[in-house]
Amino acid sequence: MIQKTALSGNRFSKNERLSSRKLITELFETGKSIHLHPIRLTWQMTVVDSGSPVQAAFSVPAKTFRSAVDRNRIKRQMKEVYRKNKSSVYRLLEQHRKQCVLMIVYTGKAMPAFEEIEHKLKLTLLRLEDDFKKNIQ
Repeated sequence: MIQKTALSGNRFSKNERLSSRKLITELFETGKSIHLHPIRLTWQMTVVDSGSPVQAAFSVPAKTFRSAVDRNRIKRQMKEVYRKNKSSVYRLLEQHRKQCVLMIVYTGKAMPAFEEIEHKLKLTLLRLEDDFKKNIQ
């Protein structure tokens, strides 16, 4: 029987989701941040008990977007872009046997088009890879 990895099928499975309050608090206190308007990505190298090299969470502030429907739509779009473009980040971390946690926050004030989220999140993930390379060596 073949064991499926986190990359098989480009899924965003439960063990890839960041849900630990302790890790989230630690991430915001000591993590590093990449900001490329309207996306802010906060990350930190850590040891996680999941089988995944990355655990990620997504957030949209309720103060900016009062409607839960709008917040959920933006989060769903960010998850989709992340799911499709996470493979290079995963490969890099698996090569060096490292793990990290991510929090991706939408900081814009207006409802974005999917193409805008896709473009900015891809650029942010490329900058994240560069930061990983600097920290690993």
